[in-house]
Amino acid sequence: MAQSEQAREVARRLGVVSDPSPEQLAEAVALFAPLGWAMCGHWHLEGTLRVLRESGNGASDAELDEAIADVWNTENVTWLKHAATPIRRWSNSHYPFKQLLWDRVRLIEKAIEHHFNGAYEASIPIILAQIDGLNCDLTGQSFFSKGNRDPYLDDETIAGMEANLPVVRALSEDVRPTGDYGKLSRHGVLHGRDLGYATRVNSTKTIVLIAALGEYLPKVANDAGAQLRREHVDNVGGSGELDELGRFVDDRQVPELLNFAYNLDTEYLNAVLLNPGPFDASRKLAAVARKHGLDSEAFAFEEDQIGWRWYYTIPAGQTLGYAARPTTSAKRRHPDVWRSDRSSVSRTGVGWFQTAVLGFDLW
Repeated sequence: MAQSEQAREVARRLGVVSDPSPEQLAEAVALFAPLGWAMCGHWHLEGTLRVLRESGNGASDAELDEAIADVWNTENVTWLKHAATPIRRWSNSHYPFKQLLWDRVRLIEKAIEHHFNGAYEASIPIILAQIDGLNCDLTGQSFFSKGNRDPYLDDETIAGMEANLPVVRALSEDVRPTGDYGKLSRHGVLHGRDLGYATRVNSTKTIVLIAALGEYLPKVANDAGAQLRREHVDNVGGSGELDELGRFVDDRQVPELLNFAYNLDTEYLNAVLLNPGPFDASRKLAAVARKHGLDSEAFAFEEDQIGWRWYYTIPAGQTLGYAARPTTSAKRRHPDVWRSDRSSVSRTGVGWFQTAVLGFDLW
């Protein structure tokens, strides 16, 4: 597909009509990627168009670099500061892998702090190293490796457009001999061959690359996390062991149930606080359970005029539960809520309130 045609299709998917036009989007990718700038949906629209006009007026590559860096560090500074934030939303299916992503984001955010303090000699190598590690975790190869088989192309995002990320990653040439080149080369920076790399332009390019990868890689990350989760489940299924915190090693269905509980609790809070009125707990439970791949028929559900509650026994044998009712406080609007985590649940028919208070602990 031609670059302009792909830009038009991506723009249609993203709802971009005329600011910038698909042709301008394609022009920006074709112009900026060879300079080491990775396009994505977080580029500042007016600033991007202004730089395109400067190019049309004969601006040099160095002048365009400075102009783009100015846009990102002023008009688009919020996205520059939070370039790595979207990574925190990836891979909810396997928490150990998600924790690694969060740990990596903390390092990137520290590098971004170095950038805004003018410590480009620190920000650039930290981010390049994290780009390496992130892509190795997700694709098995460094982003800059010639052996990386991921095409870095898709039909859904600006970052995945042809002549964008594939062009940027090819720019990381080997640097020999040692000198003050001022290039943005992973080899030159991390192998100590380019002693002149520490510039605001180069530092901004690395952060913008994080933003572009953050737009392109979510599905890759979610698939990787799901595969790790499947492997983990295969390894721990049926285990009766406890971890160092006293939790079952066999945590099958625990992430799904936690996400179910958070979502259903949010539905109830919204109904109580934002749209007061009847809350169909049974119907909502079934819908949220399906969303998270749980069988709604496996839940024990009870509801009366006072409130409602559910129980669910995970494969390891532990029973988790939740009970809620409208608030009994004159000072707060939030409902009364209990959560249960126990090896067994009494169903002896004591009153609803007593069962909630005596049978439920926080989990």
